[in-house]
Amino acid sequence: MSTQVLTVDSFQAVTFCLVGVQKKEDYAIPIEQVREIRAVESITNIPNAKSYIKGIMNLRGLIIPVIDVKEKLGLTSEGQTNSAKQRILVIEVNGTQTGLLVDEVDQVMRIQTKDLESAPQTVLESHNYIKGIAKLNHKLVVLIDVVKLLSDSSADLSQIMGDGKQ
Repeated sequence: MSTQVLTVDSFQAVTFCLVGVQKKEDYAIPIEQVREIRAVESITNIPNAKSYIKGIMNLRGLIIPVIDVKEKLGLTSEGQTNSAKQRILVIEVNGTQTGLLVDEVDQVMRIQTKDLESAPQTVLESHNYIKGIAKLNHKLVVLIDVVKLLSDSSADLSQIMGDGKQ
């Protein structure tokens, strides 16, 4: 009888861009958490919601909140965003679906774990939301920890959704 040790040497991720003042920044979310990628359709604003909560949308009869990732991460959005390229990544964490508004979806790519480094925690205010930084083809891709991003937002989201979930 042999025991097999499973080592994960790579994973797939959906990469996307957030357009800042100077340039586009590359980010990624593990593909297991992404349910679908949608064009930006009708988002209903919610009065008195936090500024990073863009509102709610109807996804085949299910009402889900939409979070602006750029604003949640504290990135300035003074650069003009091409709204035709904006997408909503519908993610599922702990059985709850949430829409993440991003400026542009790039591709699905395989990231080698050897290319992943931890984020410099002293520099980044939003380092809690970062799983790591991958060095790929002479560019840096920031891997977002969606669970932490949403758990930090859960009180705000439950207020607008009125479901009492945390």
